[in-house]
This record gives sequence, C-alpha cells and structure tokens, in this order.
Amino acid sequence: MLMLMLTPYIEKDLTNYYYPKILKDFSSQVTPWKIEIIKTRRVNDFRGFILQITFEIEPTGIQYNPVGKDRMTYEITYGPEVKLINHTHLKTYKYPPE
Repeated sequence: MLMLMLTPYIEKDLTNYYYPKILKDFSSQVTPWKIEIIKTRRVNDFRGFILQITFEIEPTGIQYNPVGKDRMTYEITYGPEVKLINHTHLKTYKYPPE
C-alpha cells in the first residue's frame, strides 16, 4: 500500500530526471514491484510522525525493460506531505533498440 501511495511522487521525480536528458523518445515508468525499501527511520526519534524512507528503484521504459537504477530518499509527514530529500542516480542501462 505504501508503494502505491508513493508511486506517483517517485514517477514524477524520475521523469524530471530521465526525460529528456537520458530518455529522449519516452518518459520512464515506475512499477511498484521494482521498488525496494533500503532504509526507514523516524525523524526526531519517536516524538512525531515524520518518516524518512530510502528506496532503490529501477524505472522501466517500453515493455517493462529497466532503463536505470536510482536511490531516492523521501520525507513523509502527516497530511500526507511527501518531499524528495535526496536522489542519487546509480546506473544507466543500455536500452535495447526497437
């Protein structure tokens, strides 16, 4: 359920990174099963409901072929407010020609 809630935010941030800098003909897509949780932590120890979650994501292109690998950290607060804290591009995969 967490992945479904955060997928639109992740997809928007990855599209801003990949299109048109890396992918010129189409924008990347994110599928929830290609998102892995790396780390979670509560900000201010246990005195609030502010979470920081780090994900490792493989965005896909046409026909679900992976186009790269990224590590992204989001801060999630009540409301819900979702804010990108850090984005590290780890790898770009060679996309197969059509």
